[in-house]
Amino acid sequence: MHFSMCNRDNEYYSEVMVADAAEPRERARALISEALDHGSTALDEAASKTLLANYGVPVPSGILSKTEADAVAAAEVLGGRLVLKAVGPEVRHKTESGLVILGVEGPNAAAEAFRTLQKRAGDLFGSVLVERMASGNREFLVGMRRDPTFGPVLAFGLGGVLTEVLGDVALGLIPLNERDEAALLHLIRGRKLLDEFRGAPAVDRGELAKVFGAIARIARDFPEVVEIDINPLLIEGGRPIAADALVILGQETRPVAPTRRFPPDLRAVFSPASVAIVGASNDLHKWGGSALRNLLDGGYPGTIFPVNPRGGVFFGVSAYLSLADLPEAPELALMAVGGSQVKGVLEECGRRGVRAAVVLAAGFAETGEEGAELQRQIVQVANEYGITLIGPNCLGLMSNDSQLHATGFVALHPPKGKISFISQSGSMGPGVVDACERRGIGVEKFISVGNEAMVSAFDVLDYLADDPSTHCVMMYLEGIDDGRHFVDAARRVTMDKPVVVLRGGRTESGRKAAASHTAALAGSFAVFEAAARQAGVVTCDTTAELVDLGACLAYLPLPAGRRVAVVTNGGGPGVLAADEVALHGLDLVDLPPKLVGDLNKLLPPFWSKRNPMDLVAAGFGDTGLKAVELIAGCDAFDAVLALNFVGVPSTGGEERRLSAAGAYAEFTPWEQSFLRLVTSLMEQTGKPIINVPDHLVAVSEFQLGGRYVPIILPSSRSAANVLSRMAWYGSYERSRV
Repeated sequence: MHFSMCNRDNEYYSEVMVADAAEPRERARALISEALDHGSTALDEAASKTLLANYGVPVPSGILSKTEADAVAAAEVLGGRLVLKAVGPEVRHKTESGLVILGVEGPNAAAEAFRTLQKRAGDLFGSVLVERMASGNREFLVGMRRDPTFGPVLAFGLGGVLTEVLGDVALGLIPLNERDEAALLHLIRGRKLLDEFRGAPAVDRGELAKVFGAIARIARDFPEVVEIDINPLLIEGGRPIAADALVILGQETRPVAPTRRFPPDLRAVFSPASVAIVGASNDLHKWGGSALRNLLDGGYPGTIFPVNPRGGVFFGVSAYLSLADLPEAPELALMAVGGSQVKGVLEECGRRGVRAAVVLAAGFAETGEEGAELQRQIVQVANEYGITLIGPNCLGLMSNDSQLHATGFVALHPPKGKISFISQSGSMGPGVVDACERRGIGVEKFISVGNEAMVSAFDVLDYLADDPSTHCVMMYLEGIDDGRHFVDAARRVTMDKPVVVLRGGRTESGRKAAASHTAALAGSFAVFEAAARQAGVVTCDTTAELVDLGACLAYLPLPAGRRVAVVTNGGGPGVLAADEVALHGLDLVDLPPKLVGDLNKLLPPFWSKRNPMDLVAAGFGDTGLKAVELIAGCDAFDAVLALNFVGVPSTGGEERRLSAAGAYAEFTPWEQSFLRLVTSLMEQTGKPIINVPDHLVAVSEFQLGGRYVPIILPSSRSAANVLSRMAWYGSYERSRV
């Protein structure tokens, strides 16, 4: 690796190995301290390159010249084709301002270029950097930005003057492992430029990885460095070299996590031995009435203590006048009181020994500073008494495992299942849980975290990592205060079970002018996507996708690769499915001759004999079952997409009951036998088999009590999307072994 030896005075940038440099970190520290002492918000290009070079990033040889005579002397020393650049504390985006002159040869040309740059820069002029002109027709960008939520983020993509126009940049949270670095190279659209290009050798990926590592070390060593921009990073003979560089200085912004003094006791939240409903009533239009009714209707086996200062009997249960009157301390308090009453009630909970409290009331930080102060006060009370606080401004929670249905205002009673759902939005919770219930998809736990004053969505995510009843976690997120907490919790969960996230607030209404290309491109949602990718989190765009992915990841085996077999009882649906498979980056592989021969023995001679496999309406009865068995058992495929085997109308069979939505409400005997076969085949082969109906069916699951459950999705598009995301998660899971 090369580095430069610039001490801010006409000293030569020597291209020697970084190992020859003494104390590179101390040299870098001196540069940064000097700039900060002078009140500068950035290192100029010469200082930026010196910093980078001391960490092993290759830079061209160069000499910083303060006078025209210095520039002439520099040209004589360096020789050959040169580039001259104006340098100064406030000089940014030099190319756009005409402050870069390329292809300068000889002392006379250097003198003329110096004068031109001095004139163009005007009051911004400080000196001129005379450099050897690096050659190479491939331009990349490498940079770093400190995201206020996730911390330092590395950017890699296509560089040059069209960087923002092309927007071809991939991001990764620092630190990156080898898998993360490989993903950055693969994710850019222009990744073919990394290979041999117009007679030039392939980019040395090992050297590129060293550049990534150097940027990461600078980010680790110097919190004052808030942005780094190397653009372009030229490829010279396959080797990267920083042709231009900018380092922005500032103060690091650290994420603010919820304030608490002890680990949250979420066992007392999801599996309490007893529950008090403070503010209970018999009015279903009030939070206290609906919460009590939901607990009773859900069959909660623990002790229920309605609390109301006026007393009474609510839904057959006698109320207590206060928490102090209870015969024992409840583990969980559901607080259905007004916001102004919460602090006092929480203090009562503390004196009574309540371990956890769910605050349903609104009127806190979401309303402004006055509400925020009230929220700080209740957090202080919870900390003083060691109460795990959920909310405020939340809908409550449910846990089928403990038959706890502790939601207010809405009744949520989905069938028991393997999926748990965490929502930052109270209103999104019922919609997603209801969508699962309507499709027959079981839900284990749901929690609305509200304002996350003490317990965040990521605390709950971390808890679910060890929950044996949860096999897949779905999340709806709108805001992330502590990105590293999200990443750490998600990584722990995705070691054993998938996490699917639907993120709200993805667009930016406007983007402020950025000092560097990296800052302009590393938007907040793009950083979130990078964090999710590195943590193994599956992301999606709609509620329907969230439910589809949750069901399939919870109940189906993961595919070993991206090779898909499409089998159908109709030609048209097969063609459409083939398009979706290709559009989602899956492989529609050719049929092995043996499989074709085996199917020839079963099917009419005019079947398609290719993938997609059109069984030409012969796919019912024993023929269809045997054909699907042969296809699923073929080693050429990692997954099977089965179309038009269920939900098929029949003119000769029994009429089927329709649901209110016009979907078939039950399966015919043959469809049931087909779905039993699918269950057995998934167990035998370890391959997912996703079913798409001919006509809409009311349920998405066909439960037989086995490890895997046949899933029915509404369209080939949704099925291809799910298979693509499942294949991605499968590759992530295998990469950690």
